[in-house]
Parts: sequence; C-alpha cells; structure tokens
Amino acid sequence: MASFSQSWMLLLTQFNWRAPAWLLLIPLVIVVALLWQYRVRPARNVLARVRRYADTKMWPLVVRGAADDDEQQSRMARILKDLAGWLGLILLLLTLAGPRWQHEDATVFRSGSDIAVVMDMSRSMRVVDGQSGAAQPKHAVRQDRLHREKDELHDFLQRLHGDRVALVAFAGRAFLLSPLTPDYGVVMHLARQLRPDMITDQGSDLAAALRQAMQALKPARGHGRAVVLLTDGENVDQGELKQAAAALARASIPVFVLGVGTPEGGLVPADDGRFVHDAAGRVAQSRLHEQRLKALARATGGVYARMRSDGGDWDALYDGGMVQTVKRTRVASRQRLRWREAFAWALMPAMLLFGVWWKSRMRAWQT
Repeated sequence: MASFSQSWMLLLTQFNWRAPAWLLLIPLVIVVALLWQYRVRPARNVLARVRRYADTKMWPLVVRGAADDDEQQSRMARILKDLAGWLGLILLLLTLAGPRWQHEDATVFRSGSDIAVVMDMSRSMRVVDGQSGAAQPKHAVRQDRLHREKDELHDFLQRLHGDRVALVAFAGRAFLLSPLTPDYGVVMHLARQLRPDMITDQGSDLAAALRQAMQALKPARGHGRAVVLLTDGENVDQGELKQAAAALARASIPVFVLGVGTPEGGLVPADDGRFVHDAAGRVAQSRLHEQRLKALARATGGVYARMRSDGGDWDALYDGGMVQTVKRTRVASRQRLRWREAFAWALMPAMLLFGVWWKSRMRAWQT
C-alpha cells in the first residue's frame, strides 16, 4: 500500500498543465449542468407539460414524437445522455489545458570548444574610416567601426556549431556581459545593445579585457579554449599587454585577433558633434595598429586578420586558424525538461461522449 501511494505521489509531482487557465471553466460547467438538470430540464419536459392538459390515455392524441420518446425512455437514460454531453465538455476543457507528465532530464552531448569574444567599446569605435580623405571601400565610409564590429560578430557566430561563447566588452575598464553559453542569440542581442557611452571610463585597457576573458574561460579548463578579439589596438599599455599575452600562452589559450579599422584611420567624433583634438591642438587621427595586434596573436599561438567585407577575415581566423588549432571536446550537458503530452487521453473520450450526446440529440430533433 505504501509503494502504491508513493507511486501516486511521484505521478502527481511529475504532472503539469500547459495552459491551466482552461481549468477555471470546469466549476462553471458543473454549476450550469446541475442547474440544467434540476431546474431547466424538468420545466422543458414534454410529459410534465402534457399532464396539465390531458389524461395519460389521451397523450398519443395530443402530442406526437417527443412525448412518445419520453414515455419509452426512463429518466435514468435521459440523465446518462445529458451526462455524456457535460462530461465531454469537461474533457474538452482538460484537453485545452494541455495535460502533460513524466518530465525528463535528457543527457545530451555536444562537441565543441569554449570561446571568449572580446569587443572594443572605446571612443575610437565611433570612427568612420576614410574621413581622413584616403580612398576606402564604399561600405567603410557608411558605417563606423562599432557597427562593422557587430556585423563581424554576427558573421562569426553563424559559423559556430556546438561551441559555447562568452562576451566581454572593454574601454577603460572590462566587463563580462555573458558567461559561457551555447545560446548565440543571447550573445548577439547583448552585443547589439553596446554603445561607447555605456562605459564611462574611457581609454583602452586591453590587458584587463584579456584577463576577464581568461576568467570567463576558467570553468572550461581541460576543454578547447580560445579568445576572439575585435579591436583597433589603439592606446594600449604595451607592458601590461605582454604580461596578459604571456598568461594566455601559459594557459594554452590562443588569441585570434580581428583588426577593426584601417592603417590610414579616421577622425574621432567628440560628444559635441565635433572631432577630438590631441594635446597639441590637432585633430586626433585613430588608426589600426596591426603590428602590435599581430604580435599578440603570435605570442599566444593565434592568428591575426584585418576586417574585410567579403568574409575572407573569418576564413583566415576561424576556418584556417581556430578550427585547426583549438581542439573540440565532447562534453555531456543537461537539456531542458521535456514533457510527454497527454491531451489525447482526454480528447479521445471527449469525442466519444460528444458522439453519444449528439446522436441522442439528433434523434430527438428528428422526431
């Protein structure tokens, strides 16, 4: 007996409704059914009305059809037919509520690596390369570095399958926006919201961002790990950057760098709509520092590529670099709870009961 009660308790804990609001209508149906059976139905009974006007022997001469049926059918049979209709309606409401049970924690396996994406959010990301007058591709004139950086991240995420991604943004400080997750849509949504003015501490503390990326990848120790860096490499403390690169190399975490901008550069917009000036009073020019970014990639065992519009940059960084360098690990992970739908167990009896009720109604209407 104890095992039977335990089985029922386990079943109840595993039971769930997809749309439980439909269950609120069941008490209303029960009340209406009782009123119909004990108030409305007796008043509409043909035989009850006939008794007021004719003797029992005269019934066949006064009414036809319905009275004959009511005479042949017992009161219990009428109740059972009405009950079939009401029970069918209640079971239909249970079907709409979506009963489900037996949720499962299915263990699944993914094969991939863990990647920390580091995005530059410093003021130089407002630069539209080509404003200095140098000839640039048409698309570079229309978009600033930040928009191109986000588009490149989208292209990169489209190539991933089974990998987990963390997102780090930096300017004068570094912030972890998302821990490792296989949900690329969440990562892209967070990246789309980024603006340079969201980080009040301006500057370019790239070393702090790389340390933050290492911290984000720490739980994935033993798996294939890598850092993808999108930056122009400007205003970087060279000493701290070398120390961060050495730490990444010791941890066997290569850095794959996508250079944002052009060596010719462009003018840096100020908050007042003008352009930023340097200490000498000249208009500041922001350029892509390729040599220092190439040195960072080499020191960690990664690859450097300059941003391009034809997808060739990720061909070099991901297909020709990361896929060849970073190992893909088969890792067990937990899937979301899955439910077994049980609405058919209520729908099939509901259809059967409605069929019985409908057949009885059709016979009554035909007579």
